[in-house]
Amino acid sequence: MPAMREWIRSTHTTDGGIVLDIDKGRMFSLNSSASAIFQLMETGLCDDKIVEELVRRFGISVDVAKRDLNDFSETLKNYALLAGSGLRAPE
Repeated sequence: MPAMREWIRSTHTTDGGIVLDIDKGRMFSLNSSASAIFQLMETGLCDDKIVEELVRRFGISVDVAKRDLNDFSETLKNYALLAGSGLRAPE
C-alpha cells in the first residue's frame, strides 16, 4: 500500500475523521469506515491485513471489504493523497 503524502494531516474519532491536504488547503470528511481504512493505511499494513481488520471490525464479507478498500484507495489516488500516485489533486 503506498504511503500517504507528506503534506497530509488527519484526525479521527469513533464517528469518522478529517483529512487535510495542507498543500492545496483542502479538507475531506470521512465516515467511520473510511476513517478506519485511512488509519490502517497510515500504519503501512498490506491490503490483505487491512481487509482482515475491516472484516473483524465491521462484520462484513471479505469481498465487501476488498471492494471498499479498492474504492477508497482509488479516491485517495484521484485526489493525489497517496504517495506514488503520480497525480496532482484536481484544482
